[in-house]
Amino acid sequence: MTEYELGEILHNNYGGLWQAAQMYFTLVSAYLAVAYLVGAKLTKGQNLVVTGLYLVWIAGVIQAQYTTSTQTMRISDELILISSTILPAADKAQTQAGIFSFIVVQVFGVIASLWFMWSLRHHKKE
Repeated sequence: MTEYELGEILHNNYGGLWQAAQMYFTLVSAYLAVAYLVGAKLTKGQNLVVTGLYLVWIAGVIQAQYTTSTQTMRISDELILISSTILPAADKAQTQAGIFSFIVVQVFGVIASLWFMWSLRHHKKE
């Protein structure tokens, strides 16, 4: 593969990462809005359907983000070899840490949104 083709794939992957991030924030925001507006009024069955669909969809988004991120790192490595551009090891390690930390933040965001729904549904009357 030529340097141009690898660069094009890399560029497309960055677009995919951006779209996955947008999808993540859209899903979490929508789930939080549903939880806030009608969470306490949902039956257990309705809550299971809403939460189940949310978890399946968000898991796919996070998995796609991780897969695309690791693929982007591999393409970047190959592009560096072809173009003789030197990327310091520290920069590569920082990029990998950034990918991992972003995924961790997304997972904790999902856990927080589930807790939010749970807290609204199990609100103790004072």
